[in-house]
Amino acid sequence: MQDKLTFQDMILKHFNEPENEILAAEVNHLRTLSEENEVYFQQTKRIWDNAAETKRLQGLDIQKSVRNFRLRLDEATYVEPKRIFGWSKVAAAAVLVLTVGFWIYSEKTAVNYIVKRTGTEIDSVLLNDGSKIFLAANSAVSYPEEFSKEERPLNLLTGKAFFVVAKDSKRPFEVSIGNSTVKVLGTSFNIKYSENSIDLSVKTGKVMFTPNEKSKSSILEAGQGLNYQYVENTLRMNKDNNAAAWFTKELRFVDMPLDEVCKQLSAYYGVHIELHDRKLTLKKFNANFKNTSLEEALTALKETYPITIKKDNRTIIIKSL
Repeated sequence: MQDKLTFQDMILKHFNEPENEILAAEVNHLRTLSEENEVYFQQTKRIWDNAAETKRLQGLDIQKSVRNFRLRLDEATYVEPKRIFGWSKVAAAAVLVLTVGFWIYSEKTAVNYIVKRTGTEIDSVLLNDGSKIFLAANSAVSYPEEFSKEERPLNLLTGKAFFVVAKDSKRPFEVSIGNSTVKVLGTSFNIKYSENSIDLSVKTGKVMFTPNEKSKSSILEAGQGLNYQYVENTLRMNKDNNAAAWFTKELRFVDMPLDEVCKQLSAYYGVHIELHDRKLTLKKFNANFKNTSLEEALTALKETYPITIKKDNRTIIIKSL
């Protein structure tokens, strides 16, 4: 008779069998079902990562270790998903590593994670190291109440966030976004975490982006950005001057085709703009907007291009004269 596989057990088995793509997909799916699941996964991952030095230890009572580990791990806030799966028991070696690793990790620091969620308004979080996070509407992040002496980890759970990181050469600042990570020492950058992709843009300094455990890292400098489609595991470098416009309230267009201008205006103002004549994109648009209304932005377009603009609720139709 097969055991019923809880989310906790799935995580352990996934870490012990990283080559199992089916299991990895199931774990990633369950992580998306709730913010609590994602926080629970990240906390367990940190225990696993900090247990590497214990892999050679032997002679422990495995059954007792399992019981103690589960009692300690269950202290974390977690709601078990209804979906369950059948499988054989997790390898004793994996349990041993996690158990001893958890004890070592607990001795180093007792981490109390805080989850910050926003509603319809932008909000901010001041971390104990002096770093600041600006959260867009409908976004969420989890972070330790106090950082340890070795590292500064946190998790972007959903939405968009602009990070202003206090410089600390001895403690890397690391943001986990699903299976991906962004690591910095002191800089400012923007992350958008959506259902299928991650968009990263760097305002100042440098960051290192790692898509997953199997992919190479990329170094991005100020003014650079990327789009990572994590379902397809594809990465494309790009440059988006307006990625953080939701926070800065500033839009910059430098020799930008009109179709791309319309796309960025749509995203910023929350409207749908339809461009009916692609020939208009031949002339590039140059402008800087700061705290500008949608009407003012559309007026600037009319002064630059021979167009007519028609509004229909939240849809704007642009045609040639």
